[in-house]
Amino acid sequence: MTSAPTISTNDGFSLKLAGIVALAALGAFFGVGIVRDVLAQWDLGQSANPYIILSRAFSLYVAVPLVSLACSIFFLAPGLIIATVTGREKALAHWLLAGFGLSIVVLTAATSAFQIATGIVLTGHRFFALVAIVNLVLLVLAGLRLASGQRFRINLRDQGTDLWMSLGLFLAVLILMSPKFYWENFTGDGSGALQFTRLFVHTLWPFWPDDAGVIKQAPGLTSFLFVVPDSWFVRLWGETEYSVRVGHLMGLGLLYPVLTALIRTGRPEARIGVVDHLLLAATLYLYSLSVIYSGGYHAWFGDSPMPAVRETLAMVCFMGYILAFVEDRRAMMVALGVMSHLSIPTGGLWLLLWPIAVWLVWRPRPWPQLRTAILTLVIAAAISIALPVAISSANMPFPGDEFSAKAIVDRLRFVSIIDWARFGYLAIPIGLTPALFLFTWSWQDRLSRALTLLTAVFFLFFYFQGYRVLLHHFIPAMFPPLVVMWRSPLMRDRFTRGAVVAGLLAALVIAWPRQMGMHDHDRAFAAFIQTEGPRFDSAAPLDGERFRGFEPKALDTFHHLFDVLLPIGYGERDAGERFFGAPLVWFYYSEFPKPEGQVINYVVKPIADATPEDGELFDSYDGYGLYIKDMALFEQQRNQKLPINTGSWALHTPREIMFGHGAKWPPNWKERMIIDLVPIAKRLLGIHEAPQSGSTDPATGQTTP
Repeated sequence: MTSAPTISTNDGFSLKLAGIVALAALGAFFGVGIVRDVLAQWDLGQSANPYIILSRAFSLYVAVPLVSLACSIFFLAPGLIIATVTGREKALAHWLLAGFGLSIVVLTAATSAFQIATGIVLTGHRFFALVAIVNLVLLVLAGLRLASGQRFRINLRDQGTDLWMSLGLFLAVLILMSPKFYWENFTGDGSGALQFTRLFVHTLWPFWPDDAGVIKQAPGLTSFLFVVPDSWFVRLWGETEYSVRVGHLMGLGLLYPVLTALIRTGRPEARIGVVDHLLLAATLYLYSLSVIYSGGYHAWFGDSPMPAVRETLAMVCFMGYILAFVEDRRAMMVALGVMSHLSIPTGGLWLLLWPIAVWLVWRPRPWPQLRTAILTLVIAAAISIALPVAISSANMPFPGDEFSAKAIVDRLRFVSIIDWARFGYLAIPIGLTPALFLFTWSWQDRLSRALTLLTAVFFLFFYFQGYRVLLHHFIPAMFPPLVVMWRSPLMRDRFTRGAVVAGLLAALVIAWPRQMGMHDHDRAFAAFIQTEGPRFDSAAPLDGERFRGFEPKALDTFHHLFDVLLPIGYGERDAGERFFGAPLVWFYYSEFPKPEGQVINYVVKPIADATPEDGELFDSYDGYGLYIKDMALFEQQRNQKLPINTGSWALHTPREIMFGHGAKWPPNWKERMIIDLVPIAKRLLGIHEAPQSGSTDPATGQTTP
């Protein structure tokens, strides 16, 4: 490999960088109270139009967005400072990618070292102080390195528009969706993201002990990385919904320059005009609207911590890996490839498909990068095989098994042949037109053809799966078509740009949620819940914390008791007939201060401490009981009927597809046919079983031949 080139002139950038870090630090320090104050005004989310609240316009649409941006820069600063003075010359995208990865390593190491040495869990301004010290030390070291004759290793020339659009996109998405980020109730996945982050904050380990109960199924070894940047915001701002949602905005800000770099790479003549920048930013807004309002498993509404935050940060790693491949940055390739593998369970599939696609269409074949891609695959495989063995040998909490080999086989065994809605899952969130450019093979260069093959295979991998396939599973296939389209010579035609605008407008109409109001049903129900006993009150809350101590067994106890009280409904009609949800969402909101005069109807406490005033014992678990004071009130709350599927009609996934199981042979072609591959494989292998009269699909209760 060639030696690292350097930038020969300073141009005052060192002072600019130090100034930016200082301003970000000031925003982070003074912004803690501003953010917490806005998030405490959750009742504003129930106003007639929560998207436009003029009486709080400055705090909602100026102060908190700018503080959020400042905090993101503040947390990325350690990696950005290191990347500024080390390694090869970097354009904006490379600098941000390196900064993101290095900040994960540096802040995790610094926080862990302090916490292990002192036993103090860093939250609030204590955590701010640690990050500020890290940034200050790194700025001093960078200055000394520059004083010794070293030069800057970044070159941002002609990329100012990329940077400003990245910052503007961060702010615009937050402002346009502010109540959704600030105040809406968690879904089960959203509260799960918070609990994963609390675990990491308190134990410095992302995997649950056995006594945590059902939540220990996640995260797994290939789905935990998003917890690390989430922990930065949770430590600083506290255990709030917004703390685990803001990562989506940071991900968009990082992803935008990566996409523009991929659009330009290998094309010295390529220029992205203002109109194209605006169209690309609008596409990312549409993507955010789609996956936040219509993604996830919840029956009533969507939430952003999972899938939007996790998948968006994963796409930063995925698309960054491709950029590093194309530009022969092998160390960055390996780092981003490993980060991709640790981000979402399909990261390994992405790492496998990309070199295959390149090998098929790239001439001459880039053997140095292909060898590095194979090395990355080997490292990813070694992590998946060796690390669990090491964790088990060390008797440490084991990664979740949500995506174990058996779980994957159970998903892949059922095949659906016809499901037209899934084409919309790919095309609608990116504005329709980019998906059509996958069919312009004759006008594509080798990078675009490799991206087209990657997208097609990744899409088909999920398209044919019979069950548990939702909108967010197609997110990794959404972004390559954007690069394909904007690299195409067809984009030089004004008519094509008109088609892009038309596609965006049509997709916006289709993706627009059926209801834009904020959901507060879980918060309202949880106000009736009171928890008592040492399991739920193990320590005084730290700065910004909502819970009274961190005790995994409390999660297990609460989840078990309320899962029995209001069991989840898996049928398509269940959500419209009665109230249910995620118990850990109710646990979170039950810890909020009770309003004056609040009625307590559900008491969770040690059975040994119960009194007649606690009500009737409904169920017990591991020495704790759930007591109900007013059964009539319980029946009223259980039987309430809420608006269901409030996201886009076109992006909705029926619950029969989410949770179904078994083969299905419909009476006509208008319904989905599900084929079970296991019996077919057994016949081909000569494995004979006793014949059965039929199989029952638990999602429908029907027996099929």
